[in-house]
Amino acid sequence: MEPLCSQPADTRRAHIATSHREVTRLTCVSEASLEATVEFVKYLLIGVSVSLDELAVGTIKGVQVKRMRRVDPWITGLYFAVFQGVMLIIGFYGASLFSKGTSAVTEWIADGLLMLIGANMVREAFSKSGDDAKQQDLLAKMDVKSMSVLSLTMSLDALAVGVSLALDHRLDIWWASLSAALVSLAITVPAMFVGHKLGHKVGAKGGAFGGAILILLGLYELLQYYKVF
Repeated sequence: MEPLCSQPADTRRAHIATSHREVTRLTCVSEASLEATVEFVKYLLIGVSVSLDELAVGTIKGVQVKRMRRVDPWITGLYFAVFQGVMLIIGFYGASLFSKGTSAVTEWIADGLLMLIGANMVREAFSKSGDDAKQQDLLAKMDVKSMSVLSLTMSLDALAVGVSLALDHRLDIWWASLSAALVSLAITVPAMFVGHKLGHKVGAKGGAFGGAILILLGLYELLQYYKVF
């Protein structure tokens, strides 16, 4: 190939212009790829932030459900996923109806319910009725009412997060909602399977351990909300 310096001036200018356009195109592609990666990570982190509770609760539910079918973790995961995604959207579009005080109320309700469920699990684990009492526990049931109440409790944080996301007009709430739902499903299903395996090893007192975790989780999130640490 003839060296560029020995080519006519017009040819050299054409080569330089072509090279410049190629560099510009590659730069634009790189910037677009970087922006897409940043957006993906941002939505993924939103999904993880509102779904981490499912790791603990899914594991504990796996311990509590004594005759767990293979489909039960998927049912639980879908319940959690739908409620997380929907509550995020409700919080986002209902932001004008919520004040800072209302967000504090939802935080108290969500964390208070977690601690109440945990305390009940500890009490029932050491009660004389043993397994019969635990079968009445919210986490041990798979019926529509119990699953809906549990899912609502788990998704109240997503409601508050949705309100805060409404302040960031650069975010697409639908992508954030989809991310929260998918991450919730991905966390809950394996957590329940692991919890069920653990349940066979820890025995009847596993409920006490799970209840203690829920109490600590609710207390931790409440203290974190008020920036105690």
